[in-house]
Amino acid sequence: MYNLSLSKIAQAIQAELIGEGGRIEPSGASIDTRNLEPGQLFFALAGEKTDGHNFLKEACRLGAAAAVVNRIPPELQGIDFPLLLVPDPEKALQRLAFVQRNLTQSPVIAITGSTGKTTTKDILASILAEKGNVLSTEGNYNNELGLPLTLLALEKQHWAVVTEMGMDDLGEIDFLASIAQPTHGIITNIGHAHQEVLGSQEKIAQAKAELFPHISPNGGLTLNKQDEAILQPWLSNVRCQINWVDYSPPADLWATEILPNECNYGYTFQICTEGRKLPVTLNIPGRHNIINSLAAVSIARQLGLSWEEIKSGLSKVHLTPMRLEIIELPEQELTLINDAYNANPASMAAALEVLHNVAGNRRKIAVLGDMFELGSYSVAGHLEVGEKAQAIHPEYLVTVGEFGHYIAEGAVNAGLPAGKIRSFRENREALSFLKKIITAGDVILVKGSRGVKMEQIVAGLCPAGR
Repeated sequence: MYNLSLSKIAQAIQAELIGEGGRIEPSGASIDTRNLEPGQLFFALAGEKTDGHNFLKEACRLGAAAAVVNRIPPELQGIDFPLLLVPDPEKALQRLAFVQRNLTQSPVIAITGSTGKTTTKDILASILAEKGNVLSTEGNYNNELGLPLTLLALEKQHWAVVTEMGMDDLGEIDFLASIAQPTHGIITNIGHAHQEVLGSQEKIAQAKAELFPHISPNGGLTLNKQDEAILQPWLSNVRCQINWVDYSPPADLWATEILPNECNYGYTFQICTEGRKLPVTLNIPGRHNIINSLAAVSIARQLGLSWEEIKSGLSKVHLTPMRLEIIELPEQELTLINDAYNANPASMAAALEVLHNVAGNRRKIAVLGDMFELGSYSVAGHLEVGEKAQAIHPEYLVTVGEFGHYIAEGAVNAGLPAGKIRSFRENREALSFLKKIITAGDVILVKGSRGVKMEQIVAGLCPAGR
């Protein structure tokens, strides 16, 4: 955090400061005592299953600078621990993040989209780090709590801030952007994720386009050229320059001469703009990540980075865990592709392509779980994934969950022999089967929606302690 004393924080969030310590300057913010660091400001939030007020003594013991509360529990009476009393600690968290954002002149980049948000964030942060310290969203801190926590980690050493914004419904991107006030923005793509709530792909586009009016007129917006038609109704809300990216012109940035890099499952390609080509290496798997890298490069150029800095940053990308995370198990002679964080039809297709490319001549095993929040597109989406799975000719297709049989049905309809398919309701059942059929040299993709928790399968296949 910037140099904000408890007295200034109390003024900013309209809190009553109880106890001594008005000059104390917290080092950051936390909503969970399990990861609270000494000197941080603890926000006692009430959740569905627990209440932060029950952990105030623990926060004090762990060295929190103070706590933001809506009541004073009796057990804190007589304890020397500053409290900031407010009606709603969650709103106070968001308000303080807004105040913190207004204390910096650093560019703030907001990234949203149906797929690829976290990977694009990782790519952009890697490039911008060539110029100096960058603050970026940790893990998947992309909601009404995670975004404020990211902004409250901002320090004067950070020359740029890369934020990720997720949503489930209309109004959520608008709210997050009102806090972050981004100077620049990226919409990676418009797919079918969250269609269960929003009802149609057009509504999804509308929800993502809530970002448009919040981008600074002096900043910039980067969009996927393939989404131009579906975003067209809201482009009039854009107040800044738009840069389009695609695999081919017409676009402001595009890619040519795309070749796989067998050393790290990444790609070499040429980044093209009018009158210039730049040969680069992207050290992460997935051809679809080329378009994500172009979006990141577009923003980096707008922020003044040189082509050499961009080239260097692209070669150093480290992905967030459970996003096409390739795990080599030399003792078992297996390769796992852990893409278990989330799933929708587009990301499933991309992951299957990665499986195909990584495996080469080795046996391919696709372990695919349910995709949630697809609404009316749910059955068709799972059938579609089955067709995509058949197209890479896996040795086995293993499905997990309630909708897995639709993936299986789609694969059979497309020509995959039924003997190569197994469907299970539980991860443990799928894991038990996998342990019986995997052999040395196999390449195994594990992917499903967050609620399926398919990382349990990955953990079961890895040696203890890894």
